[in-house]
Amino acid sequence: MQHLVFIAVGGACGALARYGLSSHAHNLWGSAWPLGTLVINASGSLLIGIVFVMLERAALHPDWRSVLMVGFLGAFTTFSTFSLETVELWLQGQPGMAAVYALASVFCCVAAAALGIYFTRSLLG
Repeated sequence: MQHLVFIAVGGACGALARYGLSSHAHNLWGSAWPLGTLVINASGSLLIGIVFVMLERAALHPDWRSVLMVGFLGAFTTFSTFSLETVELWLQGQPGMAAVYALASVFCCVAAAALGIYFTRSLLG
């Protein structure tokens, strides 16, 4: 039961963080291109790389996997939103923009996860 509480608390915090960052990005950059979702997915990928190494090195208690990776980052990152926004760009007659957005999202998020792992391992030795 404790495991489910950890996931629920992390998920609630992740959902609120996603909403806050997405709203802030929309206010800053508008909605012509879903940059907020890209920022959320890339930063979530960076964070999951960091948390992965922290758990790997036992720098965090294993319960933090439930809180941070499953709960917080599971709710924070927005792959389903990314997918919908890509399809919407396509349906709006912007297939080139949809392709660029999809490629940029995948590249940025994979690179961010790799950077999170690399830099955290470097910091921890």
